[in-house]
Amino acid sequence: MPSLRHLLLTGALVFGAGCPSPPPKDTQYPPREPGCEVEVHPDVPPGPTDNIGPVSASCSDITSDADCMRELKDQACKLGADVVWGVSPNPTQEAGKKKFFGRAAHTKAAK
Repeated sequence: MPSLRHLLLTGALVFGAGCPSPPPKDTQYPPREPGCEVEVHPDVPPGPTDNIGPVSASCSDITSDADCMRELKDQACKLGADVVWGVSPNPTQEAGKKKFFGRAAHTKAAK
């Protein structure tokens, strides 16, 4: 007859096997501090970049456009980006909120 310890260990292994592990975190561009320098472009950036992903900022309608843009940049900083592109110069208005959207990217290093 199996021991209680053996049953618990087997159950833990079976349960653990059913849980997928999280994907490895890409640390090519580690997170940057809020307030980091970020270039903003309305179109594709002029130089080569690595795209990281979408970013957005949703701000109160009493928040200034500049402060809301800073929030967009801070979201890019969290992703390790130094560029945000595809950004409208003016926020959209949705449900009483100002919103900016863009694509976070990082400048490719010169070879």
